[in-house]
Amino acid sequence: MFYAPDIVIFLAIILMASGICGMFYRKRTALFLINTLIFLAIVLISGFLLFSQTNTIVFGIFHVFPFSVFFLTLFTAAIMLVNTLSYKYSKNFDVLSMLISLSYFGMVCVVSSVSFIAMVVGLEIISLTTAFMILVDGKRRIESAIKLFILGAIAIATITFALAILFAYDPSLSIPISSYPVILNISGNPYFLVLALLLFGVGISFEASLFPFNLWVPDVYTGAPTYITALMAGINKKVAFAAIILIFFAFAVNYSKIFSLLFLLLSVFTMFFGNIMASVQKNVKRLFAYSSISQAGYITIGIAVATSFGIEASIFQIVAHVFMIIGAFTIVLWLEFKEINTIEDYEGLYYRNRYSAIALTILMLSMAGIPPLMGFYGKFLLFSSAVEGNMMLLAIIGILNSFISIYYYGKLMNSIYTKKEHKALFVDRFTLLVITLCVAVVIIFGIYPTPVMDAAGIAVKSILF
Repeated sequence: MFYAPDIVIFLAIILMASGICGMFYRKRTALFLINTLIFLAIVLISGFLLFSQTNTIVFGIFHVFPFSVFFLTLFTAAIMLVNTLSYKYSKNFDVLSMLISLSYFGMVCVVSSVSFIAMVVGLEIISLTTAFMILVDGKRRIESAIKLFILGAIAIATITFALAILFAYDPSLSIPISSYPVILNISGNPYFLVLALLLFGVGISFEASLFPFNLWVPDVYTGAPTYITALMAGINKKVAFAAIILIFFAFAVNYSKIFSLLFLLLSVFTMFFGNIMASVQKNVKRLFAYSSISQAGYITIGIAVATSFGIEASIFQIVAHVFMIIGAFTIVLWLEFKEINTIEDYEGLYYRNRYSAIALTILMLSMAGIPPLMGFYGKFLLFSSAVEGNMMLLAIIGILNSFISIYYYGKLMNSIYTKKEHKALFVDRFTLLVITLCVAVVIIFGIYPTPVMDAAGIAVKSILF
């Protein structure tokens, strides 16, 4: 007899099988509709499991509990948006559908695995499939794909070396979570455990785009098809943050001061690097690539604070940025097909298509932290958690970086509303749907953030035992 947790994992497996079948059954529309229905079913069942606070092991491999279900719900909703963009803009949707399905299964492994091995396999699946997604668009994407592949291989190798050290403490390599704790046998030198966690942190920082392991991001994001850029910035990076939260708050309880300082430094350097570099960009896609780096720095503030409130704030900002960046890259993607790429090219966008101009403005204001949008509330929570955690300087640095970001977002907005005569632009229904959903989430949960905060609170309580 199947129960709801079993059904969620079973649907994820069916989705992977559906993607593989799509390679042979080349009916784009049928494949898109089938996958969308499966995604919707997973979102609905996962939402139910989250608020019912289900906690169980499925098939002896997947741990279905509030934290994993929260991120599963988020990633499913986000990947449904990316899938829609791929259907509209890719000529090879059948191949992309398979790769997206495999990548999604990797995400399921990362957030719900019961062991490090399954988590690393999940990260590797995500990295490899993303590199192949970039290649699907043609030979001109080879450079971006190779850069992502090589750096992904380095990251996984570093994490695997960390696992080799952890093996000495716990040969099962189990992840101690919630009501299924596995206490590590630290009978030897505990400094080796710290070394293992540091190595894991370095490896996962490549995936999360934390400084100085994020130098590849602008080139890969700019060189990739924009619907894949939306996937990398909006979802892949957030999978890495889910892994960071899961591991460091499961294992690093006795070393919280060391890792708090580590993430504080990562947060500060990442924010400054992303915002300063974004302020000198002329290409809009590259600007948002650097902007996404700075957002990673904001998210890391809550992890550095290392409190329940801080993690809730980080998770809230993760949700906010998923929809902000996917929405922004959707508009960038649509305009790319009109040969509109630079800030100068965006001049007069408001007079060519008012809806897209206003939508992009709302998304940028949210990224900058302007009320009453979701990005503002996320930053407010992050800076409040820093103050509450006696890290006033970190909060001030975060606020300073928010002001820096207003400069380059303002520069783009100024261009958008500069009056210039051009032909009108029209948005297709698929692009319009994704933009509308992203903007709606940013506005609704900015004005009424309680549901997301409640869900984030439930998720955090399930890992802090």
